[in-house]
Amino acid sequence: MKRKMTVTGLIKVVLILAICAFSIFPILWCLSTSLKPESQIYTMPPRWIPETFTGAHYAQILKDSNMLLYFKNTVILATGTTLVTMVVSVLAAYGFSRYKFTGSRCLIWTILFARVLPRVAVIIPYYIILKEFKMINTYRGLILVYLTICLPVAVWMLKGYFDNLPIEVEEAAVVDGCSPFRVLVEIVIPMCKPILATVAMNAFVLSWNEFLFALTMTDGKAKRPIAVGLAFFIDEMGVHWGPLMAASILMSVPAVIFFSLAQNQMVKGLSAGAVKG
Repeated sequence: MKRKMTVTGLIKVVLILAICAFSIFPILWCLSTSLKPESQIYTMPPRWIPETFTGAHYAQILKDSNMLLYFKNTVILATGTTLVTMVVSVLAAYGFSRYKFTGSRCLIWTILFARVLPRVAVIIPYYIILKEFKMINTYRGLILVYLTICLPVAVWMLKGYFDNLPIEVEEAAVVDGCSPFRVLVEIVIPMCKPILATVAMNAFVLSWNEFLFALTMTDGKAKRPIAVGLAFFIDEMGVHWGPLMAASILMSVPAVIFFSLAQNQMVKGLSAGAVKG
């Protein structure tokens, strides 16, 4: 029995290491390519560690006014989407959790169904709607579209968390004279930091990396996010691998920092509700 458990444990370790290696390989290759001189990028066989390191590709990106504009646009869109997602999802999820009304069950399933639909199926209706409201190539138009991706998951995650909170604490606060809004802000939200961090991270990453909607809903460079800007390193001359990899690394830095800061709370939020009692 002991030998069987040891073999099983060994298999698990090997699988975990294989999955980790498979996941981290593109990142390491991207970093390696971004530090190679142009002459070494196409050498065969490929070299993991460059013979000589260069920061020329990073300097090129940081001096490119278009890339800096794309980065600014991405920060605005991701931050705006995250903030709106947090406010709307908290209010919606708390309402679904604490207030039962006719059609509430059907409505929350409809919200989830909106997330299940493939983006290609809704991109033309979204474009027509934004065009009618003159919101093509605007921050508010893109944020509204991004919300359709982020809100359904956020509402469902928060509702499940709210359902497991002891309602007696809220009832005691109401008896003491707290309004429903004060109960939410002063009692419920402080107890929900882990799940709020998880929802914020999910919304931030989804909006930071969004490509299809951003490509369709922007016209020109003014509001183009960096995920779309990266595509323009591929042109009739080929793929400019050095700058493309450098821009990809720089693009991932804010998300990595955000994740690092929220990591502890996210783990608690993702495991919330796993154990009851």
